[in-house]
Amino acid sequence: MAKEIVIITEDTYGGEFFKRLLGRLNHEGLANIKLKKLSGRRNPIHAPYLCNHKLTKIIKAAESAFPEFILIVYDGDDPANYGSRKRDIAKHIPKKTEVPVKIFLFEYEIEEWICKSLGYSWSTKPSDELKKRERYTKSNLPKYADKLDFEKLKRNCKSFREFLEILGD
Repeated sequence: MAKEIVIITEDTYGGEFFKRLLGRLNHEGLANIKLKKLSGRRNPIHAPYLCNHKLTKIIKAAESAFPEFILIVYDGDDPANYGSRKRDIAKHIPKKTEVPVKIFLFEYEIEEWICKSLGYSWSTKPSDELKKRERYTKSNLPKYADKLDFEKLKRNCKSFREFLEILGD
């Protein structure tokens, strides 16, 4: 039986990206996840920028659907900021939640999975590298879910392995 979850993502185009990603992961036997139906909202939910009081309200609304868990996904922006960024997100999780809330941070940003799948390294940000090489725009993000190389990511990408682990817990 598939786990029903709610995903909250900071990225406007992240919702469709994660829908496609979960579809592929399920199809390839790497996960067994279903997005929980929400009344009056899309799932995944687009969250406001970090440290906005709306994030707490969004978590409470997602909780009312009683998913197996709520997954909050944000960019880490820099591995050096990982701990503080995770604490900033955790502050918005209501103390008395009936549904487990899990936090997933990319080391840099969601585009790191795309770069690693395509064999690109980056010097500043993965999205900058994609802009340079592929004329990438954020609106193209969902299409790249179809281009991810799961075998490469499992071997070479810590954040992807952590993501799979969270889905499997």
